[in-house]
Order: sequence, then structure tokens, then C-alpha cells
Amino acid sequence: MYKGCTFNAYHLYMFRYHADQFGGWPRAKFFKAMGAEGIPCSSGYSPLNKEPMIKAILQTRAYQKLYPPEVLKNWEERTQCPANDKLCQEAVWFTQTMLLGPRSDMDAIAEAIRRIHKHSAEVAKA
Repeated sequence: MYKGCTFNAYHLYMFRYHADQFGGWPRAKFFKAMGAEGIPCSSGYSPLNKEPMIKAILQTRAYQKLYPPEVLKNWEERTQCPANDKLCQEAVWFTQTMLLGPRSDMDAIAEAIRRIHKHSAEVAKA
């Protein structure tokens, strides 16, 4: 934080979803439960280095002129990022609009997660 700065601003709030803490539920089921609680959330970005658009761009004439063939050939191997891939599989995102409310809205989000957590094991058995 910079000197004189008293607040941080966030446009996203993210956390890791651990299925074992929620009765083994897949993350998609957690999203659905949060939605039922009136709390929208999402998975966020997929690994950007694996997007088809990127692979297509690398095949364009412009990129073929800019980069030597060996650089383009090894691009996919060089851009592997397993830690990011895992994060993209575990992340839960709340977008900026979720963060613009009063403290009571933040408390409602936390309470919804606690409620889902409390009942997840019994729901998983049903």
C-alpha cells in the first residue's frame, strides 16, 4: 500500500473452493447452491494460455513474421502453468457489483457460504 493510502479497492473477490469441505460437491453444485441463496458467483477465467483464440493468433501471418518458427512451435510447452490451471479449477469469483453493497451484504454472502457448508454433507448423502 502506498503512503497515505487508507483503503484498498477490489473489482473481484476470489477464493479457492475445496470440494472436500462441502461434502465432495463439485464446484458447479456450489455455484448452484449459492445462486439459490441469491448470491451470484462464477468460475472466473479459464487458463488464458489454452484459449483457442490464442492458438489461432499464433498461426496468423503477422505472428509468423514476428517470431521464429521454433518460438511458435514451443509456445504451448513454454506457457504451461499447472498452478494457474489448478487455480482456475478451484476459483470462486464474486464480481465488483457484489462488493458495492453495505457490510450487511458481505455478511449475507458469508452466511450463505456457512449455511451451504453446514448442510452440504447431508445433501451429498441424499
